[in-house]
Amino acid sequence: MSPQEEKEFIEKAFQKLKERGWLPGQELEPSAITELETAAFEQQYQVTLPSLYKTFLTSYRLPRNDFYICSIVERYGELSPLWLMIDSPRTMEDVSERMETLQEIREFCELPEDCFRNLIPIGDWGAGWGPLCIDLSRPEEQIDENRKETWSLVWFDHEEFEWDESYLGEDGLLHGREALPDLKTLFQWYFYGSLEERFEQEEGVKPSYQWYQDLLKR
Repeated sequence: MSPQEEKEFIEKAFQKLKERGWLPGQELEPSAITELETAAFEQQYQVTLPSLYKTFLTSYRLPRNDFYICSIVERYGELSPLWLMIDSPRTMEDVSERMETLQEIREFCELPEDCFRNLIPIGDWGAGWGPLCIDLSRPEEQIDENRKETWSLVWFDHEEFEWDESYLGEDGLLHGREALPDLKTLFQWYFYGSLEERFEQEEGVKPSYQWYQDLLKR
């Protein structure tokens, strides 16, 4: 997507999220993060953030830093609801703090230096399963939704403590379990609710904000 297309895609994503009831009684608030701040972050950590992620950071901000949302996802060939906690940083310092948490895990697990340099934490997969990250070592132009080994959004099980055996690759970098092909898919599923109509057709249940909330009571 071009920069303008990305901007329109993200703006519409927030609007769809609001239309679907996930921002009850609230107006969208512009983000305070600037392009200069994302550029400084990239310089500090010597990384190149996906342009769609930077567009997300600099567009709007969600009501809470840790925003919990549920939507229909496709896993193992089946559609089902799955909660997600997505970070909505107020400043790039918030992102830095998330990265420092990863470094604490590195020290605890006695992992090699710089093994996290390819990872940008953006939330928690399953809203409690473990950190959800962008794997920068997986180029966007090579992502194939039919080949999970190319997916750029990965997660790390918080109950797994032998990360060197489970996630450390021969390249010296950590590569988590595949969660989603890319950021665009995350926004399509969780903000746009793109799989909800198909789920309704197949299961005879129409997902709604209240329906997702009721799942928590079961």
